[in-house]
Amino acid sequence: MSGTILLDQKKSNRVFQKKVQTYMGIASAVTADTDHSACILPGSDMRTGGTLIQYQETDWRFLKRMASQLGLPLVPDTSYYYPRFYLGLPEGEKRELGEIISCDLCFDGRYYAVSGKCLVDREDFICYDVVTRTSLSLGDRVTYEGRELLVSRKKTELAGGEVIFTYRLAGNSYAWVPWEDNPDYTGMSFVGSIVGTQGEQVEVAFDIDKSAAGGNSYGFAPATGNLMYCMPQKGTKTSLYIGNGDEAQGIATGCIRTNGSTCEGTGSPEKKSFRSEHGKGMDLYPQRMGLDGGETGKITFEDETGTTIESNGGLVLMAKEGIRLESMTGIAMQGMSDIMALYAEGASSLCVNGSVDMLGRLAGISASKYTGYPPYDDAPKEGEFDWDGFTRNLAIGLGVVAVCAIGAAISIATLGAGSILAGAFIGAGIGALSTTAMKAGEEIATGNVRSAKEAFRDVGISAASGFVTGAFGAKFPRAHRLAEGVVDTAVSAGERLAYAVFDDSMSWDEKWAYAFDPGQMVADFVTGVVIGEILDGIMAATQNKLRSIFANNDAAMREALGSGKKTVVVNGKTVTMDNSIFDPNFVDRQGRTNIQRMEQGLAPIGTDGKSINIHHIDQTNNGPVMEIMATEHQQNYSKLHTNIGQAPSQINRSEFNSWRRGYWEWRSHNLD
Repeated sequence: MSGTILLDQKKSNRVFQKKVQTYMGIASAVTADTDHSACILPGSDMRTGGTLIQYQETDWRFLKRMASQLGLPLVPDTSYYYPRFYLGLPEGEKRELGEIISCDLCFDGRYYAVSGKCLVDREDFICYDVVTRTSLSLGDRVTYEGRELLVSRKKTELAGGEVIFTYRLAGNSYAWVPWEDNPDYTGMSFVGSIVGTQGEQVEVAFDIDKSAAGGNSYGFAPATGNLMYCMPQKGTKTSLYIGNGDEAQGIATGCIRTNGSTCEGTGSPEKKSFRSEHGKGMDLYPQRMGLDGGETGKITFEDETGTTIESNGGLVLMAKEGIRLESMTGIAMQGMSDIMALYAEGASSLCVNGSVDMLGRLAGISASKYTGYPPYDDAPKEGEFDWDGFTRNLAIGLGVVAVCAIGAAISIATLGAGSILAGAFIGAGIGALSTTAMKAGEEIATGNVRSAKEAFRDVGISAASGFVTGAFGAKFPRAHRLAEGVVDTAVSAGERLAYAVFDDSMSWDEKWAYAFDPGQMVADFVTGVVIGEILDGIMAATQNKLRSIFANNDAAMREALGSGKKTVVVNGKTVTMDNSIFDPNFVDRQGRTNIQRMEQGLAPIGTDGKSINIHHIDQTNNGPVMEIMATEHQQNYSKLHTNIGQAPSQINRSEFNSWRRGYWEWRSHNLD
């Protein structure tokens, strides 16, 4: 134990902020209160370059933190009774180790904690822990294993009545330490008084050590931010905020008000007030706000009395466009001598001074006499309903419906009920019928009968949108009804917009209103849903018919379907396999067995000498299928395909061909 323990007893508060101060100067000031103390710096002294604050720290802890800024350890002198220490390792002598009892080689992991913060050499942290009877001092230099090393650590033991020394020998940079901040300072604020300002910098005398007033400058951050330049005066209370534990980087934040009890404007937290040293100010009170110009005047806005503008001099209102005074009750203008209104660019004026004098280039006096008359009925008379136009428009709509019905009938007869063209004509007819009925109702309700051009336009747009919606429903039979409603609405709106764009009689507001009429869009949506329902009904009826045909098939058909030996599911399809219709070992003309043909994705050769067929039992894309000989499939073709002329096949041939190749490859490994 050394005498430096006396420096680690009492906590003190000191501030060191002189513009020119050195580390040795600060160390001397700190140890001045401890008798017989001494600080030795083996190297040259340096300036601190910033503020150092000792707050609730012992002298030893503060000096240790200060020495870390130089990268030096604080080394006590154990050979002296009084507090004496070195900033860094002392300058030792060139010594010999003598007889070495033992030696351990090690790498000090402290290198990884220090290397990122100090300029150190990795080789200096390869150390030797040497045990010897020779007494050496910290800082002595010895030569060991061909390297000149420093005695960086010393341990003394008494073993068996003999004094044994253990030294750590390391390189020159081993003793360097990283910069150490006081983590307790992070987020702390030190209160003081402003003793000087320059630009946006302030000098502070801290309350914890008023003897160290002024010196270093700190950036000032006012509460207003960069809204305005507002620096505090001398004597104003402020606080130095430390954000990262380094007091040299502190920022003076705001001004601490101390006159709240005596200042009317800031006596209550509800009252917000800003005042300058020149008597000017701005007030934000709960029931009042205002701008105070001091002796020149002020503007006040009060909740109860209104707005008041006061001026100790003149009051000038200037505007480039004009000034208008308007009131719900009246405007009063009062002057001690007179009231003048002048026109700057002419000789016109108005003067009120006991009498009213008016002057102008032109003057006129006029009066009017009003005569009242009883009201008379000038409302438009209701005319007769145009039954001829109504009948004409109804015939136009029903004619279009009839044409669509004929087209649908021809499409169903030639292509089937599920064809896209049949669905398109059905949708067109429904769209035309819907618009004809809706417009007829509107004409009867309002009495306004459309022209023939408007009738053709409305039914044409609805038929065209229904045509597209019907085709969409037939192409995508599983589409949701709402999707078909959206399709019909979008197509109809687009057609109306296209028509309106080329109609020069409409303004752009009328064009947009016509194209996106909410009532018409709702009707279009309902029409699209109805088209989807009707198309699905037709398809459902067709499917029921097919099921009835297959259910009532004759005995030959049932025998064909029941000839399979095993039913399996392969890649999503139910398949009835029949091992009796082909021989796996049969060899074709190319020398391939049926198994080899199936491995290549080809159908095997049946007992009739032809390739085995895969038949769709219900003629749907995802329905069950069966293996059948080509001859049997041909002989029973009309029985197996009873949907011919009634409904189109729903089989996706491209998708089926791909599935069939994969099935025969699978079948080559599944013959049982």
